[in-house]
Amino acid sequence: MPRKRKTPSQLIGAELLQSDFVVNNTTKIFHTPAVEKIMNEAMLLLRAGKGAQAEVLLRKALTLEPVKPDLLNNLAQALEFQGLKEDSLCISETILILFPDYLFARTALAHASIHDGGYEDALDLLTPLFSRREFHVSEYNALCSALIELSLLTNQYHSARVWFDTWSQPDPKNPQLDIYRELLKKIIV
Repeated sequence: MPRKRKTPSQLIGAELLQSDFVVNNTTKIFHTPAVEKIMNEAMLLLRAGKGAQAEVLLRKALTLEPVKPDLLNNLAQALEFQGLKEDSLCISETILILFPDYLFARTALAHASIHDGGYEDALDLLTPLFSRREFHVSEYNALCSALIELSLLTNQYHSARVWFDTWSQPDPKNPQLDIYRELLKKIIV
């Protein structure tokens, strides 16, 4: 029996796709020069998967600028790289409480919910983001990744394809796209 395709109004996140929004590379969070230097080093370590070394630097940065959502989020990533998932999620939950609009906390918690089978919880975390009209490219990457995973795990393959295609436009060289491209090739949409 042929599958019925979902109409655009049934797509996960359709309200975002039906509006005008911008994806840019404009930095929104600024730090003191000392913290900026530490962050640059920590980000290189995170990209290299060196969570323990990045953690040391991020904790140092947090002593200089406490309660900054991006520093906390990167600390959560450093902990996750070390296999400290619960500690990482605890930090993401704290960020969400302190900064409810911080996209990376919402997407990190949505990913965790998705992998625990909490699809409705994940959608509840992501839905407030659909009203945004501007995203940094890294924010958009995180959002699209979560939406694709949620779509795939809820058998909404058309939605996953739409989000993949939408994500490919502003950041076509993102290596994460290759992972999802391979997954989507295996699925008939």
